[in-house]
Amino acid sequence: MANDINRVWPALREDLTLYPGPTASSGAPSWTLHDPARNQYFSIDWITFEVISRIQLGSMEAIIKAINQETTLSIDEEAIQNVLTFLDENELIQRHDDIENYLIRQRRQSKEKSWFQSILHGYLFFRVPLLKPDAWLSAVLPYFSFVFKDSFLKITLIIFLIGLWGVYQQWEVFHNTLMDTFSINGLIRYGLTLIGIKFIHELGHALVAKRHGCRVPTMGLAFLVMMPVAYTDVTESWKLNSHKKRLHIAGAGIATELVLAAWALFCWTIFPENDLRSLCFFLATTSITASLLVNASPFMRFDGYFLLCDFLGLPNLHSRCFAYTRWWIRKNLLSLDIEPPETLNLGRQRFFIGFAIITMLYRLIVFTGIAVLVYHYFFKALGLVLFAIEIWFFVMRPIWNELMFWKKHLKEDKSTQQTPPIYTWFFWIILILCVPYDVTVNSEGVLKAEKSFSVITFQSSQVTQMPPPLGAKVEEGKPLITLSSLELEQKINLSKNRLINLSRQLNASGFDAETLSHRSVLQEQLRSAQDELNGLEKERDRLKPMAPFTGEIVDVDPDLFLNEWLPKNTPVLSMIDPSSWVIDTYVTESDLKRIDVGHMGWFEPESPGVSNYKLTVLSIDRDATQVLNEGMLGSLGGGDILVRTQNNKFIPENAMYHVRLKVDHLSQKISTGYLRGHIVILAWPKSILGETIKKTFANLIREASF
Repeated sequence: MANDINRVWPALREDLTLYPGPTASSGAPSWTLHDPARNQYFSIDWITFEVISRIQLGSMEAIIKAINQETTLSIDEEAIQNVLTFLDENELIQRHDDIENYLIRQRRQSKEKSWFQSILHGYLFFRVPLLKPDAWLSAVLPYFSFVFKDSFLKITLIIFLIGLWGVYQQWEVFHNTLMDTFSINGLIRYGLTLIGIKFIHELGHALVAKRHGCRVPTMGLAFLVMMPVAYTDVTESWKLNSHKKRLHIAGAGIATELVLAAWALFCWTIFPENDLRSLCFFLATTSITASLLVNASPFMRFDGYFLLCDFLGLPNLHSRCFAYTRWWIRKNLLSLDIEPPETLNLGRQRFFIGFAIITMLYRLIVFTGIAVLVYHYFFKALGLVLFAIEIWFFVMRPIWNELMFWKKHLKEDKSTQQTPPIYTWFFWIILILCVPYDVTVNSEGVLKAEKSFSVITFQSSQVTQMPPPLGAKVEEGKPLITLSSLELEQKINLSKNRLINLSRQLNASGFDAETLSHRSVLQEQLRSAQDELNGLEKERDRLKPMAPFTGEIVDVDPDLFLNEWLPKNTPVLSMIDPSSWVIDTYVTESDLKRIDVGHMGWFEPESPGVSNYKLTVLSIDRDATQVLNEGMLGSLGGGDILVRTQNNKFIPENAMYHVRLKVDHLSQKISTGYLRGHIVILAWPKSILGETIKKTFANLIREASF
């Protein structure tokens, strides 16, 4: 390229303007190059300044000789080439036929974008200018001169402290007001307030820039992932050589919002309850939130980013951090012998790499969050499209471009053929992703007898025969307890007497036409009375419960005594079949797909001194549980399953599926009849890659209908 350029040496465009810039963080001088055609500013270093100052010499050799003799710099052809590339890529040189064909061809090859990329870039960020405020800013600036005085800032600080003290004194009122704003009406008010605050925010940028002698050509809306964000064009601040003035312009928006918040907070504490006080509340809360959570963030190109750049003296911080991080990855993973984009000390290296990683993660989270909001609250199909675009742009596209770079340079750089650590990295990454990391399903469960029976009084009754003692064995069909109810016996006697009377009346009635209809009524009454008596006698039988199976008494009311009257719904005793034990547990939908009937496991009781038991999956419910029968497994009973109560029932908040396991052998006696503990089931193995693929396809299938 050097020979081609030397034939027709480029010249700078005559409309460019060069301004002295602030001193760089390294202590070296800097300059600002202004392109008035596009109203763009470029910060250039010492070498670039010396090259473009002597570009009229007309040859690379002459420029190198002049710089090396007249300055303390020592440069070579590569430095000149870098400057020429910078000037060409940013269209800062005059075009001649020979050099133009060559440079334009190279630029087009490197910058050519597909229609998809153009749309993608437009979706991620574009601007819509609405105002040309420069003239009226000059007119109104004198009226705002008081806000730039130190006395006003001191008063504002005092006002802010008074406002904070007032909020502390009225905290309950402030908190209740804040809670009341979380409604449709409150969100609308917050939205309208935010629009007004953003206008004031941008006005702050514009007024401070105008005060420092900068032109403000446009104000309008910028769309970031289709989200509107107000902007003010203060790019002319780059021509300022004062580091302090640049900081003033960059921080003017945040400062304006904080000043507004201070006065609004103060007014809220002194105003009576009315619409004006409500407005002050919205202004204060919105200004503080927008300033601290949005504008102050250095990970997006908002005020916080430009403040950080100016404070550190590091222009284009994002692009420089990304470039250096890419170089670091290439050097350490591929061992590529390539020059870093810039020379940094160890501390600055760590800062650049860490800042780049955090910025990428922050942007991914923010943009994905926007897509999720669109999906849930607006249009599902659009939300899925936005999510796919963001994953491609922030994850897949950088990875793909980097892989293509690696492929190209691994072929070209023969020195790396002997030491390709990237392959080892990829091997271990794929291994980690594919190797199963979990072969078990864990849950909480209740160990209990497969057969159990409890006696609970269904009405007020008297104990006429005591139950067997605790631990006693009872044969099937044997009585467990005998109860009596005077009220029930009276109902039975009345029912019998009624039945007798109806039978007598029926027997006394004739079969002639006159009494035939009356006889039918008596027969129906007789059947009803008989059914009533049968029902009452069944209730009396329930007062003498029999053992439904052969088992063991595990619970008896210790205060029970003969002839005692028991109220309704009083637990009396419980019995179990100690020969067969099961465990009831509940698993999530994802774990449900990894277990099957016959899978093995073990039970770890939470009670000390109780050994573990081997288990076998007996049954699995394929429908989600509507009511949690084992209350001790719910969050209200000390368990892990999140539940709520409804009609005295435990309702799971999330989809849970009932699983029953059989205990292979019970080596110890369980005196209580039940036991809570931890369950481990040997399940189908899962890996990170496998689970990701499954969840991705499941979500796509689920959302296919939008």
